[in-house]
Amino acid sequence: MRTRRRQQEGFTLIELMIVIAVVGVLSAAAVPSIRAVTGASARGAAGELAGAARYLFDTAALRHQTCRLALDLDHASWWPECAPGRAAVPRAGDRAPPPEDTAALDDRFPDERDAEKRKLLARSRFGEFKDRLSKKRSLPGSAGFAEVWSAHQRDPVSKGMAYVYFYPSGRAEPSRIAIADGDNVYSVVTEAFTGRARVVTGKPELPRS
Repeated sequence: MRTRRRQQEGFTLIELMIVIAVVGVLSAAAVPSIRAVTGASARGAAGELAGAARYLFDTAALRHQTCRLALDLDHASWWPECAPGRAAVPRAGDRAPPPEDTAALDDRFPDERDAEKRKLLARSRFGEFKDRLSKKRSLPGSAGFAEVWSAHQRDPVSKGMAYVYFYPSGRAEPSRIAIADGDNVYSVVTEAFTGRARVVTGKPELPRS
């Protein structure tokens, strides 16, 4: 009789707590998948990068410095930094300076893994002074950089480091930063003279040279 009465009473408190815990674990596991399907991580990251681009456009003009967004495509992270005055911007096809001490360049540019790019940075004023305006930030969830194009390079890049520059003269480097989350892609597009940074769906066509 007692056994039958306990069965009729339903769940005990312990059983109810176990059910709630299981539901919580399943819900937490489902959230990343839902965000990947909706592209929420990519859209949020693109919005944050667009805000950072607008901030750097204003900062470069107010501080009379050259600023840039440094984008680590391999590790899905980024940060803003500035150099005093007008900094030399490495362009596609630039010849590297004479060989320098590799270990010294490694110490000076720990975030840049390409040896040739380290040599180009050493030649610019970014090599003399680097003001990182905030700590390194990572893209949220499963979002990652699909590719980055900016005016100082010929073709979009999908690995290594990429940079978008902002100048003390009140100009921004035209660029397109594509962020993917699953099948969803959102791009941050910057305009040269207004410094406007907007978020668009997909990958817009690159400007014709």
